[in-house]
Amino acid sequence: MKFILILLFAIHLAAYDAFIKPEQLHNILEEKNLILLDVSDYSSYDQSHISGAIHVDISKFKKSKYARLAVNYSKKVEDAMSKLGINNDSNVVIYSRTNSNDYLNTTYLASIFLQHGFNNVSILDGGYMAWVFKYNDIVTSKESKSLQKGNFKVLSNPLVLVGDEYLNQGSEIIPAKSVKEIFFDDLTLKNELELKKLFADELSLSKDNKVVIYGDTLLTSCANWYVLYQMFDLKNMKIYKSSTE
Repeated sequence: MKFILILLFAIHLAAYDAFIKPEQLHNILEEKNLILLDVSDYSSYDQSHISGAIHVDISKFKKSKYARLAVNYSKKVEDAMSKLGINNDSNVVIYSRTNSNDYLNTTYLASIFLQHGFNNVSILDGGYMAWVFKYNDIVTSKESKSLQKGNFKVLSNPLVLVGDEYLNQGSEIIPAKSVKEIFFDDLTLKNELELKKLFADELSLSKDNKVVIYGDTLLTSCANWYVLYQMFDLKNMKIYKSSTE
């Protein structure tokens, strides 16, 4: 019983890093090292966004022809992060509007940052609408931009996107869960016990096992990868490249 309680407590701490509530964001909104990123379409951002949020064109973090991981484009990712003002000590929070397509962009971008060695990244639980519900006076239509270039340098570039040759080395492939399975209708994250039940088979695997996520799209795979990697510490997770085809 004591071990279970310790495990749940550890997951809770990790969950705080992976997803934060509007109240938590509100508490750090004035911190100098906060970089708040809005990955909604620009027309939505232009109409209204959280004060201080910088708009991100998510296409800059994808290949132009295929929606593949940006993992092979370290310099491109580093340049894009620099233009957003991201430093080594920045605290990055990403959010979008409350629809599943936009919300998947948050987990995609957060995954790309993690895969390039930047770990201090969180997602606003419930996105923009969750913020407006509590803090509708702290929004604006005035565009925000980074005041200076960031100094973050890519620290790692692991091979996250893998193919059949990796599976032939004894890896286990598991199907990705849908957005509706991971999040509630308002796109707030389901609680720890529900997630543990949902990912029961995956969480029973050893952290040393070679595990590959396969989803119907890259974004779905990234959403699963982000939750398992960040919240449940499965650092050896890979994404099957056929998710992108």
